[in-house]
Amino acid sequence: MKTSIVMSTYNGEKYIVDQLDSIRKQSRMPDEVLIFDDCSTDRTVNIVTNYIQDNNLKNWKIKVNTQNKGWRQNFMDGMWSSSGDVVFPCDQDDIWLPDKIAKMTKIMEEHSQVQLLASNYIEFFDDGKTDSGPWKSDHQLYKLPLKKNYMSVDAPGCVYCVRRSLLDVSRKYWRKEFGHDTLLWRMAELNNSLYAIKEPLIKWRKHNDSSYAKEVLLLKTQSEKKKWLAASLKFNDLMYKYSKDYYLSDTKKVLGLNGRWLSLRNEFYQTRNFIYGIKLIKYWSVYPRYRQLLGDWYLILFKK
Repeated sequence: MKTSIVMSTYNGEKYIVDQLDSIRKQSRMPDEVLIFDDCSTDRTVNIVTNYIQDNNLKNWKIKVNTQNKGWRQNFMDGMWSSSGDVVFPCDQDDIWLPDKIAKMTKIMEEHSQVQLLASNYIEFFDDGKTDSGPWKSDHQLYKLPLKKNYMSVDAPGCVYCVRRSLLDVSRKYWRKEFGHDTLLWRMAELNNSLYAIKEPLIKWRKHNDSSYAKEVLLLKTQSEKKKWLAASLKFNDLMYKYSKDYYLSDTKKVLGLNGRWLSLRNEFYQTRNFIYGIKLIKYWSVYPRYRQLLGDWYLILFKK
């Protein structure tokens, strides 16, 4: 089974060598490593280029975009252009544990029903603190069920191994507002092919300069939450189409529930009418975290 790593880079000079080292030292070497730089203004491109040359890595390639695409499109374009039977999306600032490729590829080879495989991670922070998640580590393979809120993504894209067949189908349903991780996770969850190996295979660096951290902060404003809700409604509509296209009849109830929940939240934000906020209590269990219902009220009452 051919393996591809797809890394998206942007101004990553501070941490990228640690990540490159962890890939080069894998117990099972990848068949190709494709690095797509999104118009970095620091030394990232030079560092990567020199690293490839100095280590004579003939199956590693770096491509610099002619214009900035943003991390969502950069990842999707990169993964679609790869040639592996399984593809590992890769952030620029993490550290992979030595057996990540070997263990995840072996599972994909032995379990053809798995289209997206996630692993546990070890979070590490700039202050030296660590944490682990998202599941209790028992080193077992689990099938993840279709949740009431299928929109809730439990693990970041940096811990994924994705089968080519899922990537090929994703071309039809991806939109520029969608992250690679959210799209692929939810599609696999809906088509009954989402699994997790509950073992940490990556050190996931958490810092305030990451694109993810910056976007989380933006979602604490009314304007960005409205954009998120609009994108989520569009996503749910596309998943209805996906479900119909592939005869996923057992997803209808979940998709309908999420569509009603998102529509009601959207009305609450657009009109600021408290009646909609009260009606949302009925959908308390659909929120990924219960306190997020209170968060909606807080944003509408006290934020712009």
